[in-house]
Amino acid sequence: MEIKYSSCSGRTSSSEIRELLKYTRLKGVISFAGGLPDPSLFPNDQIVRITKDVMETKGLLALQYGPTPGEGEFIEALQSHMRHFGEEASADQIVVTSSSQQGLDLLALTLLDPGDEIVVELPSYLGALQAFGRSGARMNGIPLGMAGMPADKLEELIKRKQDAGTPIRFIYVIPDFQNPSGVVMSLENRMRLLDISQRYQVPVVEDSPYREIRFTGAVMPSLWTLSGGNGVIQLKTFSKMLFPGMRLGWIVANSDIANKMALMKQSVDLCTPTFNQLIIAQYINEGLMKSTIARAVDLYRQKSGVMIAALEKHMPDYVKFTRPEGGMFLWVTLPEGADAKAMVEEAAANGVVYVTGRPFHCNGEGANTLRLNYSYPSNEQIETGIARLANTIRNYCEAQGLHLQGAIAGIAAHN
Repeated sequence: MEIKYSSCSGRTSSSEIRELLKYTRLKGVISFAGGLPDPSLFPNDQIVRITKDVMETKGLLALQYGPTPGEGEFIEALQSHMRHFGEEASADQIVVTSSSQQGLDLLALTLLDPGDEIVVELPSYLGALQAFGRSGARMNGIPLGMAGMPADKLEELIKRKQDAGTPIRFIYVIPDFQNPSGVVMSLENRMRLLDISQRYQVPVVEDSPYREIRFTGAVMPSLWTLSGGNGVIQLKTFSKMLFPGMRLGWIVANSDIANKMALMKQSVDLCTPTFNQLIIAQYINEGLMKSTIARAVDLYRQKSGVMIAALEKHMPDYVKFTRPEGGMFLWVTLPEGADAKAMVEEAAANGVVYVTGRPFHCNGEGANTLRLNYSYPSNEQIETGIARLANTIRNYCEAQGLHLQGAIAGIAAHN
């Protein structure tokens, strides 16, 4: 029987990053490729105790279907968590999701039709690009600077698209410790972004998986907070803070938008697991989330410092990199003409793997970039892995004659 697939399935492509995972299974290979929390932070004993308590006191509720927008107890816990980090939201502005990846999916299902125009950062989160691309959206990338998306280029693009009769449906940004670059959007650019959003009536989607993981520098107010919730849809998750296996995230939006997304979610999975929500609600209510995030911040501060020191020690001068103030990643830029994908097999043979930068670019650029993760590997693995990577890059660039290149354009040129 010949199966006819949907046009949507035809717009869904395999990720280069998933293909790299085969190298992480090789013995002795150090991986900077994933976006995994350090498992030493996982509070196994506390979760075992809380799970037992939830089963004993709320078992009949925990094992039942729940409300599509989320369990009331969990939503109250989310409000408490947000307040601790300087944000406010009412219960009717929150929709619980199965991680923020589902939030991106619901966003695309709710707001996008094939051919719609949106704005994304260049580079941007691969999972978002996949969700938006599957919907048939046309993505317009604006190159990031060290202070985030340049407001003048954003306004120029929005005005040009409006004049052409193809208005922008929304602007997608990751203001805090951006994935993949690690860049933080400045307060000035946040204010200018929101001003442009209001003047041109284009909503902003604020993806915020890392905001709580700041280990240096001044805390920036979220776009949700700065806007008073007007014209901003925020996506949150616990996957990067602590609990990727729980698959718990949430959407924060105007109640009308939240209701529409809850309706869309109803057709997708009915509800996020009640059991998981009740466990993490109790974890938050006991004050454990605050302390565990504080431990994560201390640990990632140390690990990022180890990676930056190793890069400074081992990398040739023509390799540039960002210096994140939080989150899990930093961004490396090689000389123009280099191809990070072409080095993958040699790097793996040398015992180290990374994520290539091209898949994070909606326009197919970024061949000379790569992303490194410092949250998962140990300090010893970071030092050894960066030395191996530096040798791989040096050998490749010298063989290609790229080590003679001058100044490098891109985010990492200003480190």
